[in-house]
Amino acid sequence: MSDSRARKIAVVADGLLVQRLPQLRNDGYGVMQLPPASLDPDTASAWLEQTAEQIAEYRRNDYQVVLVDDGVWAAGLAGALERLGIEPLPRG
Repeated sequence: MSDSRARKIAVVADGLLVQRLPQLRNDGYGVMQLPPASLDPDTASAWLEQTAEQIAEYRRNDYQVVLVDDGVWAAGLAGALERLGIEPLPRG
């Protein structure tokens, strides 16, 4: 059985996930969720660091990774990616 998510990942803001999920699935994306806006900063920072590590692994394996965000954690994610030597994600 083949996986319809053809090496494409969307990193999606929590507040946009429900709204955007059907279209992302139709477009063949797997999804990674960003932290909720209400999450405390320390926990959100740890979440973003783990997300950045996963993104780095996807990028090393030639996945297309895009960002679907609402601006809440964009700077934090960009910083976490930068610390790993990964360029900012294109918007999806």
